[in-house]
Amino acid sequence: MPENGPHCSENENTRNALFQQVAGLETEMAQMRALLLEKEQERLRLYSKINSLSLFDQLPAEIKTEIFYNTLNMSTGCYDSKGVTPLFLGKVCRGWRDFVWSTPILWTTIHLRPSTDNYAAQAVLLRDWLFRTREYPISFCLDTEEFLRTRDNSPMEVLTLFASVSARWREIEIPFPDLQACFDIIFTAETSLPLLTTATVQLEDAEEEELSLLMAPQLSELHLYSPLLHKVLAPWHQLQVFLASQCWVDEIRLFLHNAPQIVRCTFTDIESSILEHSLLFHQPLLLERLQYLELHFTYVNVESTLILGQVRLPSLREVSLHNPAHPRQDAFPIQITNPFQFSPHLEKFTWSGMMSDHSDLIQALKNIPSVKDLSLDFLGHQPSSKLLTETLLQRLHFPHAEILLPNLRSFTYRGPTSLSEHMHLLRDVLVYRFRKCALRAAEVNSERTTVAQIRSVSVTSSSEFVVSPEIQEELDSLVQAGLKFSLTFDPL
Repeated sequence: MPENGPHCSENENTRNALFQQVAGLETEMAQMRALLLEKEQERLRLYSKINSLSLFDQLPAEIKTEIFYNTLNMSTGCYDSKGVTPLFLGKVCRGWRDFVWSTPILWTTIHLRPSTDNYAAQAVLLRDWLFRTREYPISFCLDTEEFLRTRDNSPMEVLTLFASVSARWREIEIPFPDLQACFDIIFTAETSLPLLTTATVQLEDAEEEELSLLMAPQLSELHLYSPLLHKVLAPWHQLQVFLASQCWVDEIRLFLHNAPQIVRCTFTDIESSILEHSLLFHQPLLLERLQYLELHFTYVNVESTLILGQVRLPSLREVSLHNPAHPRQDAFPIQITNPFQFSPHLEKFTWSGMMSDHSDLIQALKNIPSVKDLSLDFLGHQPSSKLLTETLLQRLHFPHAEILLPNLRSFTYRGPTSLSEHMHLLRDVLVYRFRKCALRAAEVNSERTTVAQIRSVSVTSSSEFVVSPEIQEELDSLVQAGLKFSLTFDPL
């Protein structure tokens, strides 16, 4: 039986007193927590005021937008998938988050790589992201390679979301199967892509299907990878920038005939063959606006030269021609420099390929007198003779009646040479082109020199260079005076 004596009553009183003390402590702790919360809020308010005094936060909204816009690297067309995003900027502080969340233009570029593991979350995030763009034009890069490794079908929910805003597409980078899926969802109106200016499409798995971009009336820049151009429908007449890989010779010539407004043009991995013979090869072609031309050949043969046959390029400023470092045995030396003799504004010429002999090289250089920056790479191309020879050096030196490259300012050469035997000629060329041309240009009452001052010369060869002490001393003095000069031995 429980005891009911005085001792039990004393314990009960002690217990009640302890409970009262605990209750008092809990009340005191709650008051302290409320006070700490109040102090924390006050601390945040003070930090907010401190942040508002920063130079950045005092900038006008349009300046902050421009800074964030450049930080996000939106000028490249797509965010780097591992780079800075608006979500990252919003984590810095409340002020940044409020600003970024309320600035639609900062959300208008999207790089999305769907993943099987978190595809559902990505679709939800994309829906919210697109909502934040309001009515602004958008640019997006969609990379579905990883997704398709584990699934047979394209990410339809993501494609449907992108298709729902197709009227606001400005720049896109997307594989053809996914683009076609988007097109199937989009209403096929004649101008269903009214704002699209730039498109990059991978067509590797679409050789038997046609790609049509005719519904993009403002398309001006197009990049195609592994296309059959005759299966691509695009507003060629309005394109200003074009890049394509793995095209055939006749396809390239047809494109040039169909793209009179082209300004920059690049073809890589050119298939140096003809699918169908065409009369276009024999028709004169004038590309009045083309300023940049780059051609990368898988190998060069006679058919390769047909690309620029009877072509005039009056506005051309930069040319880059490339042949593989180790061409096939039946490869053909590049002989397509003739069209450039009608390009009076040509300033930069890069040439990597084969050359039969120094006389062909001299003739090629004679056709491009306006060039200021010349880069020649013949290493690994097994030419039949040495190319940087006595004859060529003499043609670069005054007072030759037909001096080559009078406007040359930068010269890079990689290839076979007999330079060690004619180092005195190289010295004479450099002394005249660097030192004497500079002196003549500085004379107030002298006639204007017709030969520009050279500023940079680099020569690389698989043969070792032999330079006498007196010539080396003269070369060193030119370097000290400001000439960038190097001789490099590369045994390959």
